[in-house]
Amino acid sequence: MAIPVPNAKMRLSIVHEDARVLVCDKAPGVVSEPGRGHSNDSVLNALFATRAKQLASLGEARDYGMLHRLDRMTSGCLCCALDHEAYDFLRGEWEAHRVRKSYLAIVRASHKLGGVGQLGACERPLAEKRVQGRLVSVVDAHGKSASTRWRVLACAERAMLIECEPVTGRLHQLRAHFASLGAPIEGDPIYSMYDKLLPLSKAEEPPLGLHAWKLSFAHPDGVMVHAEAPPSRKFIDMLSAHGLTFDG
Repeated sequence: MAIPVPNAKMRLSIVHEDARVLVCDKAPGVVSEPGRGHSNDSVLNALFATRAKQLASLGEARDYGMLHRLDRMTSGCLCCALDHEAYDFLRGEWEAHRVRKSYLAIVRASHKLGGVGQLGACERPLAEKRVQGRLVSVVDAHGKSASTRWRVLACAERAMLIECEPVTGRLHQLRAHFASLGAPIEGDPIYSMYDKLLPLSKAEEPPLGLHAWKLSFAHPDGVMVHAEAPPSRKFIDMLSAHGLTFDG
């Protein structure tokens, strides 16, 4: 990836920042980093508008500081390191699964998830496969281990609001796991039921009922960071459309 072009026109909300680490609130519809069709409108482009010297010094080998990514239609907490040592330390925390990520998801109502307050877990292994030219995850006994925990926050006739935590970090893990439970995330343009996939469409992509709500991790200076991004307006509108409310 070439050095991102700064884009000062992009709005970016920062929910935590210190001299070494920042967490921004990624808006739905925005990509995490530059790529095909998005050369100058990613989160990294926006960050380079004000922090180009720091991020450029980390180089492509350290992803210009970006420690993880969110799918384009997923909103919420996205973490970036601002120096070499912070990146290397936090990359180790991610790889050791010590970073806690809490998401809010609007899913199709399913008795498999239980009622309000119910705790649950999905431990189904996932394998990456290319379908219709797109890389996706499917439940596969020979795939890599994948663990997701959840708690049901609210229920309506056709949808549920859950707080979920991907203990591991597989491709599309939450989307694939909940689809396999018969409770696909609302608005998902790929996953339908179990490992069946929705056909690709050139139509406008619908909002996705998935928000990276909280992010907790050990800071390289020895303290704990607890970042939180409020649900986007699109997410709140989806809740309302399904007869759900969020009191967090």
